[in-house]
Amino acid sequence: MKHYFLFILLHFVTSSYAQDVEWPTSASSSFSSNFGENRDDHFHMGIDIKTRGTIGHEVVAIDDGYIHRIRSDYTGYGKAIYLMTNSGHEVVYAHLESFTPVLEKVWRMQQARRKSYKVDASFSRREFQVKKGDLLGYTGNSGNSFAPHLHFEYRTSKSEPLNPLTMAFDIPDNVTPIPHKIAIIPISQGSMVNASRLTQTIPLFRDKKGIYHFADTVSVLGDIAFAIEAYDKREGSNNKYQFHKAELFFDGKQQFELDYSKIPFTQNSVANTVIQYDLKRQNLGEYQKLYKLDEHPKISIHTNFKLSSGIIKPSPGFHSIEINIYDASGNKAIVRGIIAGTFPMTLTAKEIFKDNKVITLSLSPKLGGLPIRNAVVYSFTPFGYADQKIDIIHSEKIKRDLHITLPISKTNNRILQIMGINQLGGMVNPYHWTEIKSKTSVLDLHPDLSISNNPRGILFQIDIDQYLPLRCNIKLANDNTFQAYPLEQIQPNAFMTELLPHNSINNIKYLDVELTHDKLLRTTRFHFNPKLAEPGKETIIASNDKNCSIQILKNTFYQNNVVWIEKVKEFAPVNDGFHLSPVYQLQPFNIALRDTFKVGIRYDRDLASHSNLGIYYYNAKEEDWIYTITKNNRRKQILTATLSEMEAITVIQDLDAPLIKNTYPADGARYQIKDVNKIKILVDDLISGIEPKESSFELKLDGNVVYPAYQPIKKEISYSFEQPLVNGQHKIDFSVIDRLNNKAVETIYFSVY
Repeated sequence: MKHYFLFILLHFVTSSYAQDVEWPTSASSSFSSNFGENRDDHFHMGIDIKTRGTIGHEVVAIDDGYIHRIRSDYTGYGKAIYLMTNSGHEVVYAHLESFTPVLEKVWRMQQARRKSYKVDASFSRREFQVKKGDLLGYTGNSGNSFAPHLHFEYRTSKSEPLNPLTMAFDIPDNVTPIPHKIAIIPISQGSMVNASRLTQTIPLFRDKKGIYHFADTVSVLGDIAFAIEAYDKREGSNNKYQFHKAELFFDGKQQFELDYSKIPFTQNSVANTVIQYDLKRQNLGEYQKLYKLDEHPKISIHTNFKLSSGIIKPSPGFHSIEINIYDASGNKAIVRGIIAGTFPMTLTAKEIFKDNKVITLSLSPKLGGLPIRNAVVYSFTPFGYADQKIDIIHSEKIKRDLHITLPISKTNNRILQIMGINQLGGMVNPYHWTEIKSKTSVLDLHPDLSISNNPRGILFQIDIDQYLPLRCNIKLANDNTFQAYPLEQIQPNAFMTELLPHNSINNIKYLDVELTHDKLLRTTRFHFNPKLAEPGKETIIASNDKNCSIQILKNTFYQNNVVWIEKVKEFAPVNDGFHLSPVYQLQPFNIALRDTFKVGIRYDRDLASHSNLGIYYYNAKEEDWIYTITKNNRRKQILTATLSEMEAITVIQDLDAPLIKNTYPADGARYQIKDVNKIKILVDDLISGIEPKESSFELKLDGNVVYPAYQPIKKEISYSFEQPLVNGQHKIDFSVIDRLNNKAVETIYFSVY
């Protein structure tokens, strides 16, 4: 009871304090990003305050305290001030253009002493004391910043980030968060959602009362989990923000909770485990998990550890789902839906009437299934292309069957996919019906194999290029034995296995696809060489051509995974360069990793004398090949590198020097002294890129080495003069090297008066 009272007291003190601090900048009262946003491989630990697209706005102390640290770097926070308040909170102001004159002088002295642009200086409580509202510096665009803004963080005295919108500021907000879509994930072997073994994304609609609902009842079988695509909004802003809190209820009982109040830096590395990573990697949206796998760590946003993991196993029948989404001001959005727990069922269909306008089919449950009460019908072309959903003209229940009448114009030369809905609301396995009499033989078909990874196993899918009523099986073979698995027809031209456990896929040498039709059997062999990788063990995987390998380390994965390498047939070109090896896709590409792994590519003998070879991975977001630090064993003709994601990789050579695109002052130009207070040089490199570190640049002004800033997003080198230049001619010597040591040099002469 005493502890509970203390919590209430602390909450009261915090809330009271939150209303008594100064806003950190005069630039604006709005922000573009808030606390907890997922940034690919880390959380956003503060808020990004807008500065109207410009730099130079005043930054002030939010409370009494002292400056205990200043930093400057090419990356990260750029120029930053760390303030320790008398209340015991650490406050960070990042991406600054400059400090106050006194701090700026101290900063330059530190640079001169260290002979470096990079500074990390700490101060005692007595040195730089400030009062609330005192000037600290000016907003900028330094470090890893995409545009001018102030990145602001509010932390504990031990540097653990807190949400400024709940712990520091009390900003009015009357706009509720906006849920957009729900993802429902089959989480275990045998699980299905709407008769599919793949994750289903479902749109939401908003009723007149402002409550969001599933578009329809969702049929589920086995263990399932939920993820939500939702964002917060604020008045007067078009930005989308991270919501503050989410709650999941199943049949009125809370199952899971997320709360973005605090996130220690030690938990940054697990950011990808909080989102539905496979959907993000497939560019299908950013969904936040309302569940946690046992293998993934509990972190501070999983606030209520007494709740379940969020993974649900519904019994047969109807169940209610409710999801509450809160913003930092307590505004709540409600999502409600109905799921129907069911069991595997199939149906049959037969024609009972047809004229020149309509056709009527009788749908019957198979193998003692529940009566069919409704149906959804889609049409497909013979080549597997989804045509459209067909509206049912009339339906009638006849005992256990359902008779549906369809327009004949929508069924001619089409294959129908019929999804029956039973009395429990569950969707039965799809049935495919057509009047097309194909003249194609099974021997003429060309099957294609695709593989989907799941934290709990592997799904194999076979696609054929033209419809035939087939049976489809696969055989997974090693040196001595094979395992056979039937596939279910999920679309007219697509077949899929059930979820196969990872350990059943280990050490497979090849995979045979068997297609059977009219007593004819066609077998197609695919070379597939996966290996089981387990946490705590190192595993080596080689490509079929033996020229690419993956070394999975002990800490690479959170859970067991099957790993393999695919040679890519079609791939993106290289800017101003060429692929000097095949492109290999490392699989599974859609799994969030715990740590790094190593890759190796063997190159051809005729490249042995070539220099500046490197391993590059394809960044789909930037649509470019990105160099990663590479070691070259010339004797074995192998390149090796370390990666943090399963990417497409290749070998590229870079012999081109960086580009010096623009300079200010310009060569041969003449300026008034008052117009020249800074050097600006734009650089670029089209292949390996420029590493944002001091050894990549050298800048001299009138023969004296100076220590410029570098903005890696803008690719701009800059240096502000301490004192105005003297009358006359001046000289700038500048050099830049790329990641593979290609060098560009430029000398600039200019004069001032």
